[in-house]
Amino acid sequence: MGARSDQSSNLSSILVLIGVNAAVALALTVGLELALGDWFASYLPPAFAVVNQSYTGHQNLYDPPGDVLYVRDKYALRGVHEPLASIELVTVGGSTTDQSLISEGHTWQDALRLQLGIRVANAGVDGMSSFGHIVAVSDWLHRLPNFHPKLYLHYIGVNDASLSKTPHRWDRPGEEWGILQIIKRRSFVVGALKKLFRSPERIEVSHKGVTADEATSEMQEVAVDKRPIKGFIEAVYEPNLRKLLALHRERNEAVILVSQTANPAIVRWTSGAAFVSAKHPDLEEWAMALGMINGATERICREGADICRFSDLAARVRFEARDFYDLVHSTPSGAYKIGTFFAKELAPMFRGSLSAVEGREPRVQ
Repeated sequence: MGARSDQSSNLSSILVLIGVNAAVALALTVGLELALGDWFASYLPPAFAVVNQSYTGHQNLYDPPGDVLYVRDKYALRGVHEPLASIELVTVGGSTTDQSLISEGHTWQDALRLQLGIRVANAGVDGMSSFGHIVAVSDWLHRLPNFHPKLYLHYIGVNDASLSKTPHRWDRPGEEWGILQIIKRRSFVVGALKKLFRSPERIEVSHKGVTADEATSEMQEVAVDKRPIKGFIEAVYEPNLRKLLALHRERNEAVILVSQTANPAIVRWTSGAAFVSAKHPDLEEWAMALGMINGATERICREGADICRFSDLAARVRFEARDFYDLVHSTPSGAYKIGTFFAKELAPMFRGSLSAVEGREPRVQ
């Protein structure tokens, strides 16, 4: 009996010790969370956002090869050099807006900023489709503190052209805001653990560039069944654009919707017909889809003409093969052409002298 009593006493002591240590650990964790966590912050960036990070990557897909500096601020925006309250234009889109292989100071937003003299924020996120544009506006940009740009430029269409042949991906919900998501977003401990596994400050970028034989390949006209593409546009893409415009209309924000283009050595559009390089017959459906989506973008923008203006970059800018390092992503020369085009397009939308930034508001014409 004595031995059993001693064992029971030892077990009780161990349990008490474990309980005390657990209580102390819990108290310390709660203290750390309250002191260093974001539990009382009025704004947190969405889960998909890359914040407060600077990378140096090496690219060898266009000349001259070299390092690329890529910076995101605490609000997950790129290219912002002033307080959020002073931003006049925000650009929203996928990787062709983000431009991860174009160094700071050389994106098309940088060219636009320099030539037009307005304050621009780059809100590009790789892979963003029309679903993503809605989520980016509602769950990110409209939640930023003191961020009230009156002009949003949506560079849209390339990723939806890919979605048109994968119907099972059409239904994409917005961001989840359950208890686990809240903990992930606000917890100091969770954030510290994430930092242990974050990407290194220097990254090597791997993409496939355009080869010389692709740039000289013969082009062949696309002949595909348009009905699935039309079904996607009517059931998904156009309703998404209407939702997007409704979000902006609620806040009296002007909108520019832009047609997207591709490397003319691989894909071209002429008189309503699509052509692809003979070396890339796999792109026929995508090329047809993007052409049709650009047409839908113009239709919906004209339908919402009270706040929207359509900018037909795909038809009005003459690109060369050297302006792209792959199918759709621009080199610095291509980015400069895009920025120059937008500077000319947007100049009439700002009242007063282009040099007088303060107090200027855009207007849709």
